[in-house]
Amino acid sequence: MQRHRKQHNPINAAALARWIVLTSFVAVCGLIYVYQSVQLHTLGDRKKALEIELVNTRGEIEVTTGQVATLTSRAALERRLKEGYLRMVPIAEMNIVRINAPTGPFGGDAIQPVSNPGVGR
Repeated sequence: MQRHRKQHNPINAAALARWIVLTSFVAVCGLIYVYQSVQLHTLGDRKKALEIELVNTRGEIEVTTGQVATLTSRAALERRLKEGYLRMVPIAEMNIVRINAPTGPFGGDAIQPVSNPGVGR
């Protein structure tokens, strides 16, 4: 009697594991690529919105600077003074400080006023 051996379909576990790891690696790389692409577009849109806001803010600053210059001009201040919106108070004589420049030439040993920004080196 001959015995018939059952035919087994052997599974090569090493090859199967290699293909599973390779497929998983490719899938993870694809997901990372898609995530990075979406993040790039999202940050690009955000950057564009911030640039538009920056341009608008600079425009508002220019308008405000013009308004400040107009409202603080001499003509505007005189007009507001005539309207009674502003009130001017004369400066008292005791609050005025007068600095007289020396009139004579300085000698070799004379004390001279100087400005030394580099004192204390």
